[in-house]
Amino acid sequence: MIPVFKPTFYQSSKELAIQAINNGDIAQGPCIEEFENKFSSTCDRLHGVTCSNGTTALYMAIKALNLPKGSEVILPSMTIISCLTAIKENNLTPVFCDIDPQTYNIDFNSVYDKISEKTSAIIVVNTYGLMIDVNKLIKFQENNPHIKVIEDASESHGATYKNYKAGSLGDISTFSFYTNKIVSMGEGGMVLTNDSNINHRLRQIKNLNFINRKKYIHEDFGFNFRLTNVQCAIGLGQLDHIEETIKHRKRVANYYNKLFKENDNIQIPPQPKGYNNVYWYYAIIVKSNYDKVLENLNKSEIDYRHFFYPLHKQPFINSSETLINSQKCFERGILLPIFNELTEQQIHHIVSIIKKSL
Repeated sequence: MIPVFKPTFYQSSKELAIQAINNGDIAQGPCIEEFENKFSSTCDRLHGVTCSNGTTALYMAIKALNLPKGSEVILPSMTIISCLTAIKENNLTPVFCDIDPQTYNIDFNSVYDKISEKTSAIIVVNTYGLMIDVNKLIKFQENNPHIKVIEDASESHGATYKNYKAGSLGDISTFSFYTNKIVSMGEGGMVLTNDSNINHRLRQIKNLNFINRKKYIHEDFGFNFRLTNVQCAIGLGQLDHIEETIKHRKRVANYYNKLFKENDNIQIPPQPKGYNNVYWYYAIIVKSNYDKVLENLNKSEIDYRHFFYPLHKQPFINSSETLINSQKCFERGILLPIFNELTEQQIHHIVSIIKKSL
């Protein structure tokens, strides 16, 4: 079986985790603040607040913005359900927009169509490792300064557009450190911002809204969304090797690109001018014999993932609305294996199985 992903845990991550355990710093400890500072600095943000995972990061980000109850938050339909969950759990109303069929990122023309007097925020997602159209986002912010922007950068650690870094956009941004992410800690998340007041609210939200921990006095209802010192120790080692991880992913992607070159039945991942795609997954659109491709991948024990199922078509929503690009991309999209140890021989085998199926 060729897995769709396989985390690489560098020796420095292991050593730092063992050191934290030996020091007794299992839950709380110095690695948390160090990881927050290093990661936020890497993303050109002033503040970083760790939390238990990417879903809680999105929940915290929205809650910290204090958006009006019942107001609307626009989000792309083709993305992870965590974005929708965070909106609903904050008593806000989701409004789904479509994606660009070439980049799989949010279509700002669709966003403009969805804006109403109730719109308080939008979530933009750097899908499958490629940053959103930064210039269009900047123009959107200039035209709509009253609408908050949340950047979900969970799939794009280390991605860039010119001098802009993933995680540096909008009012607030979020990351996940799940085991399949570029900076992998098993689980974990972080919220980034340049606003000191938002930073304070985030730290309260993740830690039960304590006013006085020794007396167990709380400012409000709260949750425990804390991340452990051991996980942050692992994260520090992973962060030290982020460029190595991205280098491997580009090696894999470039070889896929070479083998799929000039095949009219395959749309390879986008690499727009000025953008640095870090290839969270190697995402392709299969234009013919899609079901046959999946059948043969399964028979050959090659793992894969589908594109995100459109949120507006989830069984518990089942909207009658048509967002054509989100739906068509799901119907034809496949995420192929990509990880550090994937060999050219394995990539060649994967591509040959797909080509024979077309």
